[in-house]
Amino acid sequence: METLSLILHVTAAAALVGPQILLFLAVIPATRELSDDDRSAVTRSVTRRFGMIAGVSLVALLVTGLYQFYEVVPVAVQEEMNDFRFGPLFMAKMTLFLVLIALIAVHAAWLGPRIQAALDAGTAAEGARDALARLRRRSLWVSAAMVAVSLLVLALGVAMGHHEYAYLAR
Repeated sequence: METLSLILHVTAAAALVGPQILLFLAVIPATRELSDDDRSAVTRSVTRRFGMIAGVSLVALLVTGLYQFYEVVPVAVQEEMNDFRFGPLFMAKMTLFLVLIALIAVHAAWLGPRIQAALDAGTAAEGARDALARLRRRSLWVSAAMVAVSLLVLALGVAMGHHEYAYLAR
């Protein structure tokens, strides 16, 4: 069961991080060449699908991560985490995981809807195009932060999974 849980955990991490990188480096830059209406339609469709993948991945990561902690990590390490390298790695990973969830929530609940509302309102009005450009820049920065935080979470997960390193006393 440990191996299956690890496979599911890594698969969920790949399903969460891979599309982030694809969106950030390929999809969104490619949509800049489209009209606002086409760009909006593509972005809405892709991000809706990514949202479903991200939601399932986050739940799978939480469930398999809890299983890994309680069933794979030695009891001595669980009880005295900070006596081992595992403790700071675990705390950093969980903190960054929460930061990632917050960034995803901000992007999905605040930035995305505002960009869509600005597009729906049209960009013909004075200053509307500038406002839309500012929102898109904020979206880009939040997306960049999501990718960076996701990669850090992955790196910490790899370090935690290297038992010869993580289970050494500090």
